[in-house]
Formats: sequence, C-alpha cells, structure tokens
Amino acid sequence: MIRSMTGYGAAERTTDEVRIAIEIRTVNNRSLKISQRTPEGLGAAEVEIERLVRRRLTRGTVHVLLTVEPVGAAARAPINRKVLAAYWKDLAALRDELGGDDSPPALEALLALPGVVGDEAVVLTGIKNLAALVEKTAGEALDRLDAMRETEGQATANDMAANLEDVARRGPIVRQRAGLVIQDYHQRLQERVQALLEGVEMPADDATLAREVAFFAERSDINEELSRLESHVEQMRGLLGASEPVGRRLEFLAQEMYREANTIGSKANDAEIAREVLQIKVAVDRLREQSQNIE
Repeated sequence: MIRSMTGYGAAERTTDEVRIAIEIRTVNNRSLKISQRTPEGLGAAEVEIERLVRRRLTRGTVHVLLTVEPVGAAARAPINRKVLAAYWKDLAALRDELGGDDSPPALEALLALPGVVGDEAVVLTGIKNLAALVEKTAGEALDRLDAMRETEGQATANDMAANLEDVARRGPIVRQRAGLVIQDYHQRLQERVQALLEGVEMPADDATLAREVAFFAERSDINEELSRLESHVEQMRGLLGASEPVGRRLEFLAQEMYREANTIGSKANDAEIAREVLQIKVAVDRLREQSQNIE
C-alpha cells in the first residue's frame, strides 16, 4: 500500500517501576534521517529504536522522543555507599585529629555532600527488563505511525490517480489534433503561395510545397513523445497499486512526464495543442509534488 512520509505515532506503558512514553513524528526527506531524544544512560535503547525504525521505514526525517520516568520505589535517588563510606572515614579521622567526641557524623549532613546521592540515569539502569519494555513501546508507536502514514498515503494515491487520468485523457486529444495540424499547415501554405503568385503567370510547384510540408511534419512530429508520455502514465498507474515503497520511482516518472510535455509543447507549434499541454503540465506538476511525499 502507498504510504505517506508524513505521520505521527505514540505509545505509552507503565509498570510498578517505570513509565515509558514514545512519540515518533515523520516528515518528508529524500533519504532516511533519524533524530532521537532519549534520557541519559539509555544508549542501548537508542540503538534498538534506530534498528526498529530502519526496519520499518525507508524514507523521511524521523523524530523520536523517548521519555522514561521511574515510579514507585524505583523513583528514589540511589545512595552511593562507597562515596558515603569514604566521607564517613574522612570525617572520623578529622574528628580524632581535632580531638572531638566519639559521636558519629550526622547522616543528614553526609547526604548533602557531592556524589553521595546518585542521579536518575543510575536508577534507570537498574529497572528490570527496561530494554524490552522500550522495544515493545517503540513497536506500538511505529504501528500507529504506519497506520496514519497508510491512511494519508491512500488519500494521496487517490488524488494522484485523478491527476493521472487527466493526463491520460488529454493525450489522445493532442494526438488527434497533431494530425490536423499538418493538414492546416498544408492548406495555409497553399493559400499563401497562391496569394503571392496572384497575377503572375507562374504555376505553384507542388513538389516544393510537398517538401516544405514534409519538413514541417518531421520538425513538429510529437508521436514519439506522446508514446513515451502514455508509457509513463501506465507505469505510474501500476506503481500506485504497489505494496513496496515506490516514492523515488514516482518522482522519476513525474519528472519524465513533465519533460515530455515540455517537448510536445515546443514542437507542436499549435495553439490548441499548447492549451492541452498546459493542462497536462499542471496535472503532472501536482503529481510531482505529491510523489515527493510518498515513501
């Protein structure tokens, strides 16, 4: 199914020890670019999230926001026992040196010393199955992201199909008119020659007229460009129903269709064809813009 590169997915889960929330936003990009904001100390989870994203997405800029909050008993800040013991030993030695009493140092004062109470990152590393919980939550967020991208992609595909049919409908009109352009040129040329030779006893040279008409027909022949345009239309129709990522191929075809339309307009040398080509270019330009949002 066609998928848009723009989407949003979020998931959250809470256990007795931790609350995990993940938001994933995607926008257009020609390649895959991943930007993550994760809590300090969760480098392994960041690597796993990137692996999951790369397995599911092929194009777009991906913004990932991971929030991990300890809850319950896990929310306490850990005490660094080795640092606390070192402070205790130093204060006891200082007390003996200064000749103080034998009362132990106050714990309240010791807890305020640098390094005794740890930070949140230390707590997170001690939560059971944290990596697995983050992975499951990320998977749920990606599922919801995919669902939104598929919904938007289908709407885009439907709009692209309508523009594609507009191009397909105008192709035969241009082809039919191209055949009449040669006849019109032949008639205008004959009338012009007759007008120039009026009153002059000199017959028009039919062979010369025929060569001039043939030269004009060759110079303004657009059958090859129309055939390529029709081929591109059929290829794009097939891609709009594909299940794999086709955004780059759609972009390429849209660019080629625009190039063929330009060539047709410049070679045809006819006002009616120029009007049809203008509408074809408008539709193809929409196709080109839309294909840039397809994965």
